[in-house]
Amino acid sequence: MSALIDSSVSLHLLLDGDRDDEAEVLLGSVEKGALRAYTTTHVLEEVSFKLLLAKGGELGETSFWGFKKRFAKDKEFRKSCLEALETFRDYISSLRSLIIEEVTLGDWERSVEICKYGLLTSDALLAAVALRLRVPVYTFDHDFRRVPGLEVRP
Repeated sequence: MSALIDSSVSLHLLLDGDRDDEAEVLLGSVEKGALRAYTTTHVLEEVSFKLLLAKGGELGETSFWGFKKRFAKDKEFRKSCLEALETFRDYISSLRSLIIEEVTLGDWERSVEICKYGLLTSDALLAAVALRLRVPVYTFDHDFRRVPGLEVRP
């Protein structure tokens, strides 16, 4: 079985979302090799960015611009934020049945059309990749269900 993993799965697990148990089971099946999973560097970047912001929020920086400025100038703040990102990097590297799929120009062009169904660009791009690969998307984001021909799980 194969599937494309959306950022929402990792984020629920890493940020203790309300579906973290489901995310743990799903990603556990990738760890064990029971699920051949795809993702993209775009998804990894999205998770990375949200992890940095979440850690910054824990450290008291609640605005994006405040975070950006403090991250650039405060070495200790940056070091603390990067610990979460490094943990995520190490975890992703350990997933032996995870395939990092390249995003093509054709995927991006198709994603512009998919946005017409009400998805934001990041989700539309992932939907386009899933349609090209002919695999379901594992996500906790119901917006994907509006895309004709896209199989969405769970």
